[in-house]
Amino acid sequence: MKQVLPIALGAGALVSLFLFARRARSAPAPTPPLSTYGETERVAQLVPVGWRRVSSAEVATVPDLVVRANALRRTPGFASMPYGTLSPFVASNKRIYATWIEQHYHPPEGPIRPWGYHRGVTILAKR
Repeated sequence: MKQVLPIALGAGALVSLFLFARRARSAPAPTPPLSTYGETERVAQLVPVGWRRVSSAEVATVPDLVVRANALRRTPGFASMPYGTLSPFVASNKRIYATWIEQHYHPPEGPIRPWGYHRGVTILAKR
């Protein structure tokens, strides 16, 4: 009887260790946290009075509109410029346009980056 007790205790310990290891191995991996893209808060803005958004077709006919928008995006300090910054200019077609800093949004995993809410440049035309 004295020899059976240590063997039984040892066998019981091995079985419980095996079951614990099996349970730990089969536990599901923790869910990774959701990625947050861009800015976390939405900033709503209205187009300034006297201005309208330029259509994609209009941008295609006046190439210097894209040049102006890209130049503003590359300006040092663009990321800290306040929303609503309006910079009027006269384009090659002699019309008055403006670059306007506002919040843009592209859906995560979509073809256009950056994803999420971010600072962007919109071209406006004088009404």
